[in-house]
Amino acid sequence: MSIPQKTTNTGMFLPATVQEMQERGWDRPDIILVTGDAYVDHPSFGVALIGRWLEKNGFRVAILAQPDWRSADNFRIFGPPRLFWGITSGSIDSRLNNYTSLGHRRKEDLYSPGGVPGLRPDKPLLVYAARAREAFKNIPIILGGLEASLKRFVHFDYIENKLKRSVLIDAKADLLVYGMAERPILEIAKRLDAGQTVRQLTDIPSTAYPLFKDVRSPADAVELPSFDQQKENPDLVMEAQLKYQTAISSRTCSGGAVIQRHEGAPAIVVTSPAEPLDEATMDQIYALPFTRKSHFKYDRLGVVPALEPVQFSITTHRGCFGGCSFCSLYFHQGKQISSRSIDSILDEADMLAKDKRFRGTITDIGGPTANMYSMRCTNNKSCQRQSCLFPSPCKFLDADHSQLLKLMDSILKWSAAQKKKINTYVASGVRHDLALQSPDYINLLTRHFVGGHLKVAPEHSCPLVLKLMGKPPIEIFEEFEDKFLQASQKAGKKQYLVPYFISSHPGCTADDAVKLMEYLAKRNQRLQQVQDFTPVPLTLSTAMYVSEKNPNGRKIFVPKGHSEKKLQLALLQYHDPKNRRMLTNHLASKGRKDLIKKLKQPRKW
Repeated sequence: MSIPQKTTNTGMFLPATVQEMQERGWDRPDIILVTGDAYVDHPSFGVALIGRWLEKNGFRVAILAQPDWRSADNFRIFGPPRLFWGITSGSIDSRLNNYTSLGHRRKEDLYSPGGVPGLRPDKPLLVYAARAREAFKNIPIILGGLEASLKRFVHFDYIENKLKRSVLIDAKADLLVYGMAERPILEIAKRLDAGQTVRQLTDIPSTAYPLFKDVRSPADAVELPSFDQQKENPDLVMEAQLKYQTAISSRTCSGGAVIQRHEGAPAIVVTSPAEPLDEATMDQIYALPFTRKSHFKYDRLGVVPALEPVQFSITTHRGCFGGCSFCSLYFHQGKQISSRSIDSILDEADMLAKDKRFRGTITDIGGPTANMYSMRCTNNKSCQRQSCLFPSPCKFLDADHSQLLKLMDSILKWSAAQKKKINTYVASGVRHDLALQSPDYINLLTRHFVGGHLKVAPEHSCPLVLKLMGKPPIEIFEEFEDKFLQASQKAGKKQYLVPYFISSHPGCTADDAVKLMEYLAKRNQRLQQVQDFTPVPLTLSTAMYVSEKNPNGRKIFVPKGHSEKKLQLALLQYHDPKNRRMLTNHLASKGRKDLIKKLKQPRKW
C-alpha cells in the first residue's frame, strides 16, 4: 500500500479527539500514539515531536493522551490503527513521575492538566499495551519513549526493590524503539506500510525485538547475563552494564546486536544504535508546525505545569559526552552531539518573538548540556570511553567553542534588531570543566545570557565519591566559580551560581556526607534543592547500587535504608530547622561540636 498524501496542517493539533479526526476526513488513523502525559504540542514533548515527524512524512497520526486504562473502551475511539500502536509512558520514567527517591507517592503530576495526579497507571507501558491488545487483536504494538528506552534490558525497579525483566517482554509488545526515535519509527512505519510484517523488522537500528522461533537471531550478537543469572548473582548486574557500555561505545554506532535471555520467555535482541541525526534533519524536525500549546480539551482543567518552563525555550542540540555515572542520557540520546544550524535556531527565535503569548524572554537556549553545541569526536575508530571529559579530556574531542560563540553572537545581533527588548537566557546546565577551556565563552555567557544565576553541578566534594560519579574534582568547580564571579563583576552584574549536589550516591558514606556538609558550611552555602540519588535503570551508578561494587569489582558502601538516606540528605540541608535534632545527635556521636554550631545559622544560599 502506498504512503498517504502529506497531511501537515499548520496551526492545528494532531487529532486527539474523534471529532478532530473526522474533521480531517479520516476513517481511521495510520498510527495511534498513546501517552501517559497530557498532549502538549511542543518539541520538548516526545509524542508531539514523533507525531509531527510522522505527519510530515505522510502518515495519519492520532494522539490518545492519558486514556482511561480501566477498560479497553477508550482505546477503541479512533478505531484500529492501520499500521501500529506507538505507546510511551510519557516524557519521564513513570516511577520517577509518580514516586520520590524514598518511595513516597508524589502529590503532583507536572505532565497532567492542572498538575492533577492519578491520571496514569503505575506501569503505563504494560497497562496501555494490554488495553491496546484487548481493543484490537493483531495490531503491532511498538514501545518507545524514555522509560521504554531505559528498560529495554533487565533493570532494577527501586519501588519494588528488585530486578525486572525487559519491559518489551512484560508488555508483550512486538517491538521497542530506544533512543531518539525519529529514524527508527519512520523506518518501521514505511516498512509496515509497504506490507512487511512486524516480525520481519529485525534489522532496524535502535530497536529491540523478541527472539521468537520464527525470528532471525543475529550470529554476531554480544550476550549479556540473563535475567535469572542476575537475580541469583548481583555481581552480574555490573557485568551486564559494562558489557553493554563497551558494545555501544563506538563513534560510528556500528557495533553488533546484543542479546539477553529470560527464562520462560523469549530472549530479546537489541540492535546497534542509530546514527545521530545530521544538521539538515535536525533543522527539519524543529521547523515542524508545533502550536507550542497544550491541547484545547484541557482548557477547563488547568495548564500542564511542565509546559510553562519550556514553552519559549529553544533546543539547539542533542546528546551529551559528559558520561556522568548517574545519568541516563548516554544510553538515550547518546554521547555524540547533533546540532541545528544557526539559521534554524534564529528562525525559531523569530517565530517565538511573533507569538502573541511571548513576553520578551527566551527562557532557555541549549540542550542536555548547554555548552556542547557543535562539538564532536575526531576519532574514526571505535572508542570505549563513556565520558569524553572524565577522568581527563579525550585527545580526540574537538571542544572548539567557535561555533557556540558564533551562535551566541548571532542571537545577540538578532535580539538587537528586534523592535522590543528580548532577553535570552541559558537555563540548561553548563558543564563547568568544559567551559574553562574557553574564557571567551564564560565572558559572553556571563555578560548576556545569565538571568541572575546559573546552574552548575559539582555534585560532591569528596574525591572518591566524585570518581565514582565520573565528575571532575571540586577544585575545578571552584576555579569556574572564581572566573564566573570575576566575569560578572567585570560586566557590572551581581550574579551567582546555583550548585547541584547529590546525596546518598553509591560509595558515599555518612562520613563523606559530613565532609560535604563541612565544605558547604565553610562556604556559607544553604542549598534549597538537593537531589537524593535514585537508581534509574541502565546507569552505571545503578549497577553500583545493586551490585554494591565499583566498576573494578571492589566492594563499596551503598546507602540504601531510609534512615541512612534521610541522614545524608539532611546533612546537605543542614540549615533546615526540621533536620536539627537528627543532625545534632549524629554530629555529637562523631564528636563534631564545631559543626553543630552551624545548624543554627539563618543565612540562606
